[in-house]
Amino acid sequence: MKKKRLSIAQEIALSFALVIFTGSLLLTLPISQAATSNATYFDNLFSSVSMVCVTGLFIEPVYLSYSTFGQVICIVLMQIGGLGLMTLIASLFIGIGKNIRFSDKQAIKEALNKSDMKELKPFLLNIVKYTMIIEFVGFLLLTTVFVPEFGFTRGVFNSVFVAVSAFCNAGFDNFGAISLQSYVHNPVVNFTVASLIILGGIGFAVWFDVTNNTKSLIKGKHFSLKKLFNKLRPHTKFALTVTAIVISSGTLIGLILEYGNINSIGNFSFLDKVMTSFFQTVTMRTAGFATVDYTTMRPISNYIYVFTMLVGGSPGGAAGGVKTTTFALVVLLIYSQYKSKENINVFNHTVSNGTMKNALVIMMTFLLVLFGATGLLMVFEPNITLLPLLFEAVSALCTVGVSMNLTPTLSQASHVVIMLLMFMGRIGPMTMLLSFRKPQKDKEITYTDANILIG
Repeated sequence: MKKKRLSIAQEIALSFALVIFTGSLLLTLPISQAATSNATYFDNLFSSVSMVCVTGLFIEPVYLSYSTFGQVICIVLMQIGGLGLMTLIASLFIGIGKNIRFSDKQAIKEALNKSDMKELKPFLLNIVKYTMIIEFVGFLLLTTVFVPEFGFTRGVFNSVFVAVSAFCNAGFDNFGAISLQSYVHNPVVNFTVASLIILGGIGFAVWFDVTNNTKSLIKGKHFSLKKLFNKLRPHTKFALTVTAIVISSGTLIGLILEYGNINSIGNFSFLDKVMTSFFQTVTMRTAGFATVDYTTMRPISNYIYVFTMLVGGSPGGAAGGVKTTTFALVVLLIYSQYKSKENINVFNHTVSNGTMKNALVIMMTFLLVLFGATGLLMVFEPNITLLPLLFEAVSALCTVGVSMNLTPTLSQASHVVIMLLMFMGRIGPMTMLLSFRKPQKDKEITYTDANILIG
């Protein structure tokens, strides 16, 4: 009897589920528990889901729940979650000279959102290399703040923890329950963490395109930002442009809406207001850190942040959300219909109909899952208003990890919903759905056109 192989979607889902389950067991070990811990197995499972799905939501905070050993486990879970188990295993196999099966290469390509399998070996090894370099630079910068505050040993460890968490867009810290609110006025922490978030969420393919072309231009002594941008691939240009628009517009809108709110940033200096607005916009795209209490912000600000979370980061990195490029393509599709244009053109290239269809399906799937999950939360939490529940649901589904101080207060049924949302958000709702699909044996049948009215 021929052994049935798992589909690519099933392999991706199973790899994350395996790491989550293993992580929950490791976090439950007595050696992983702090003396102050009140965490149950369910709490540890929730934390493991959140860490592997690089979200940042928690029922019990890390610093109260886990010992140093437990926090090392947390770092490993976040790193695996950020890069993906298959990516790390494949990189290890390549590093020791082992061959990878074609089907496994396909699964890795899908997990990384890579368009093809060209140069997969150097691509994987470069992911690991650049990850280590970027996290190390972030670690060094954070030590300038955390070592004087916590002492050498603890300061170094906290710097490693936050650097990995930020780059993987996980949103966890290991020294408090209020995220980075104590550092709201500290530019080193704000800009270091924000830079790590952006680099981790921009997509691996974007990194390599920018770095390779930068090296080429510098070697030829013809470097300029304009020449660099012109040499980039259409995807890289598109991802960088949309990211810049989302961050700049989000910073400006947040600054305007909260400028006079004395409960949030109203009493800050102008530069601190700009820095705080910038940080919230960056972290809202997928990271989960916070330098302000979102319950003190105006409802309209949190409503705007819901849209920012939905957009998320860029494909092929540690970011969540529908992705910047997906969202932008849907907006361009609406605009093209308004202008009665047939094609969607991006940087002198026409986007294929297949890509546009996929973007629309991903967007609609996210929205349907989000609305359904928010409805369940409303059933399980009848005494909580809509905005905090919507905020919580989109934060989980888009693997952002911010909360209006709601997560620990929710019922266990709501926590299960949140865990499912985090899992679906990390592997992608479409991947989740496809993992349940049986192989299609029948040929697709084409009928006569149906005249169905829409709009």
